[in-house]
Amino acid sequence: MGIRDIIREIARGGQTLGCMVCKVTAVDKTARTVDVEPLNEDAPVLACNLQANQGSAFGVVQFPRVDSYVVVGFLSGIDAGVVLMCDDVEGVEIVVKDKDTASVVVSEDGIVMNNGTLDGLVKINELTDKLNNLVKEVNAFIKTYNTHTHIGAHGTTSTPSATGTDVSDFKKSDYENEKVKQ
Repeated sequence: MGIRDIIREIARGGQTLGCMVCKVTAVDKTARTVDVEPLNEDAPVLACNLQANQGSAFGVVQFPRVDSYVVVGFLSGIDAGVVLMCDDVEGVEIVVKDKDTASVVVSEDGIVMNNGTLDGLVKINELTDKLNNLVKEVNAFIKTYNTHTHIGAHGTTSTPSATGTDVSDFKKSDYENEKVKQ
């Protein structure tokens, strides 16, 4: 061991840092841990943390896919490894404070914000097209209504005007939230 290594060892207080690439063998989403097999054929490492506080239900957590690769960091004196990076994930959870405050869950099934209580995201262009088609139909009805006359036994009478102007088109900028995009 050279002088540089001795100085490093003293600066770390005797604790050694290390990382290794591992293959994920199991994922426990409830405990927020994974079991891994190091690629260097060392013994399997069980219950590697996916977040700093496993008892927490909030924060940012990546859930790696079984058989994907992760980088696991180790600190001597600490019993568990910590997943530092993932190459493939089943999903990602972002929860601020608790799920009732703000949350986003991204998975193969899609993106769910705030537990999905507001249903699906609006397809803004399709909605605008449907609303404007409805406007055209209403305007055509108004025109027909306003120009209709009755002919009968009492003579010709006009129908009173339904409205003085056409219904205006919708513009997506009137109801689009520009801070959320898809």
